Amino acid sequence: MNRKRLFFIAAIAWGNIGLFYFFYIIKFETVLVGVFRELTLIPSFLAGVISLLLLILSLFKKTN
Repeated sequence: MNRKRLFFIAAIAWGNIGLFYFFYIIKFETVLVGVFRELTLIPSFLAGVISLLLLILSLFKKTN
């Protein structure tokens, strides 16, 4: 994957986590928000971490 795509995937994943954190801060808790939070929080975290690691590796590989 190219760097733009990896950055986009990481931004979407961390944005999803940020959205649910924002809902938690403003105390907007509905059943639908709870269901989507439970379904997407762990995959978003994994996708964010893995895509950032791949992005960092591609940056180091490019410079060497």
